Amino acid sequence: MRKKILIGYADYGSGHKSVANYIKDYLENKNEFDIELINISDYGNSLGNISIKLYNKLCNKEKLYSLLYDASNTKLISLGNIKFCKKCFDNEKLRNKIKEFKPDIVVSTHFYISYIISYYNSINLTKSKIMTILTDFTSHKFWTINEKDTDYFIVQNEILKNNLIKNGIEEKKIKAFGIPVNSKTNEYLDTKENIIKKYSLSGKPIYLFFAGASAGFDYTFEYFTKLLKEPIPIDIIYICGKNKELKEKAQEYIINNNIKNALVLGFIKDVFNLINVSDVVITKPGGSTLNELIELKTPSILIPGFGGQEEKNEKFMCKRHYSVKVKNPKELYKKVKSFIKYPFIIKSMKNKLNKVNNKEASKQIYELIKKMLKEN
Repeated sequence: MRKKILIGYADYGSGHKSVANYIKDYLENKNEFDIELINISDYGNSLGNISIKLYNKLCNKEKLYSLLYDASNTKLISLGNIKFCKKCFDNEKLRNKIKEFKPDIVVSTHFYISYIISYYNSINLTKSKIMTILTDFTSHKFWTINEKDTDYFIVQNEILKNNLIKNGIEEKKIKAFGIPVNSKTNEYLDTKENIIKKYSLSGKPIYLFFAGASAGFDYTFEYFTKLLKEPIPIDIIYICGKNKELKEKAQEYIINNNIKNALVLGFIKDVFNLINVSDVVITKPGGSTLNELIELKTPSILIPGFGGQEEKNEKFMCKRHYSVKVKNPKELYKKVKSFIKYPFIIKSMKNKLNKVNNKEASKQIYELIKKMLKEN
């Protein structure tokens, strides 16, 4: 009988979903397990739905979010967060879903999945092993408060692993595999010449700008237009994802101002190709995106994000010279001009990235799952 793997995420940010899907795709290609992907947000009551909306609004208040992120990094508040999670998401609908599937292992890319399964294990609703994947470059007590009920934590690097050990987590439970990326990345990659032709680019240095996939990211528009107000010899690709209003606003701007070196795109499936051919990526410091940049060895300029874990992500990237940060549109403009004038800066960043060992996170997670199943 095939073993069952449940992969779970929540809608508090977009990175958790991306990583969950990457793991799902990799395991499905192995065709050894029954796989189920679950978004716990689909099972939330009104309080749960409100909490997601409030979280996404709070993320736009960088200083406030950072303050709350740091202040909540305690055992007491984390225990309270477990109770809050149960109140929001533990219901008959979710219980029936989990009971019907009967997972042998649960792979969690958000701590709320870990909390729920830990609780269901304790009341004998499930007998599942738990693997929790930290999707950022730092930790928080929310991720590890239920460490006694968690079999393994997957983290991005040895530095984070050592931090968790210092905080009392058993070393044998922590695997520094890295954060999973799309296992089909290399299959998608086309030549630079073909991509330049496909998007009618000029052949100048390519700056790819991730504007933000949903409402609330309109602040990036000011950064984008600052790069266009004075001529810079680059091609700029501004990706708005599913944020249709921002896309229309940006397209209207480049038409009205007769901008020739900017391309505005919505949701596309060609992201890895565009990252791969870009000289520099401009983005906020989300964990999933940064991990993809590391994978594809692409330097980046980091604009302000949500604070909290993204502030820690930023420090990680800049300390290792994979990225540089800017605080406002004017600084972005100056930084891009300096990159054009001194191209050795980009080359140095790329050399640093080329030294990063690709640990094939999805493959190692797959091997660990097989080991966990043998231990049952």
